[in-house]
Amino acid sequence: MAQVELNCFAITVPGTEEICAEEIRLLGLNPQIEPGGVGFAANRRDLYRVNLWSRVASRVLVRLGQFRCRDFPELYRQLLKLPWGRFVRPGRPCQVRVSCRTSRLNHSGRVAQTVRAAVEKVLGTQDPLPGAEQLILIRINNDQCTVSIDSSGELLHRRGYRVAAVEAPLRENLAAAILLKLGYDGTCPLVDPMTGSGTFAIEAALIGAGIAPGHQRHFAFMDWPHYRPHVWTLCLQESGKGRKTGGEIIALDCNPTAVAAACKNAAAAGVDSLLRIDRGQMEDLQAPAEKGLLVCNPPYGERLGRVEQMTSLYADFGRLCRESFAAWTVGWIAAERHFKDKMKIGCQRIWSFSNGGIEVELRQRAGDKREKS
Repeated sequence: MAQVELNCFAITVPGTEEICAEEIRLLGLNPQIEPGGVGFAANRRDLYRVNLWSRVASRVLVRLGQFRCRDFPELYRQLLKLPWGRFVRPGRPCQVRVSCRTSRLNHSGRVAQTVRAAVEKVLGTQDPLPGAEQLILIRINNDQCTVSIDSSGELLHRRGYRVAAVEAPLRENLAAAILLKLGYDGTCPLVDPMTGSGTFAIEAALIGAGIAPGHQRHFAFMDWPHYRPHVWTLCLQESGKGRKTGGEIIALDCNPTAVAAACKNAAAAGVDSLLRIDRGQMEDLQAPAEKGLLVCNPPYGERLGRVEQMTSLYADFGRLCRESFAAWTVGWIAAERHFKDKMKIGCQRIWSFSNGGIEVELRQRAGDKREKS
């Protein structure tokens, strides 16, 4: 029996749409960049694989339907036509999120109530099932209603390996996006001189070894009525056919708590043999090769210390970039208003985004920038 083609949409962090589209393209699909993410058509196996392999997407939705409606009776009638039984088991609790803009239906609470009533009408009343809620998303814009169902469950940056954390960690999908924006593919050495809980180093190891970021976690589609465990097993077997990373990965931190957390997380991710995590001072670092990628997420000053206390840290980092790592590509996250001039190295802004509610920038200095004597 031919599989039903699903109309899917991968939600992304603004600025990562192209990367996500390329991930989906490499899976043999035809992605289309849209506002807020990437649309694509997929069968069941494709949907599983996008959830398994996307390093930068936040969530993958299936669009159940789109229709025009201007009153609640029409909304209810249209909702009854949708194929809820393919995606929700009778008794599965549902969470409904509603967004209404410039539409006659502008009471989000009543819209959510109408959705629940329609789902219950279609599936029947059942005893509640144990487990997580199924997320349903309703977007009504200019009286046009789009109904989507979440296939991911927890946000995709939650890979399942973060068993220990330090203050102000970087989300896994942001770390992966930064590495990919900087051109990292696992073939060159990588050094993170302020590793914290090890996210850059771990994501680099996963990229370099060709390991699927979602291989350890549960997804919402696993609770759907037509979930096929044997298809998922085949997808996992695909993900095990990785390659050995070609470049050395070194993670350094002066904080013993951070080093311990990074070691635990690397072990949980199954990549502890693919990288080296050391305790030490950044200024003592020496480049392990002629060229590579130096990447880090320094403190911004807002949370982890007073701004003036960060000045010497950024000066030391700039010195490291100019001297030991002069020929390396350098990428770091910067809070523009505090540390613009502390690095004293030529750089360009390649991405602006929000990290933990703080507006920051990804800055890059290309390699082969040795200081002239």
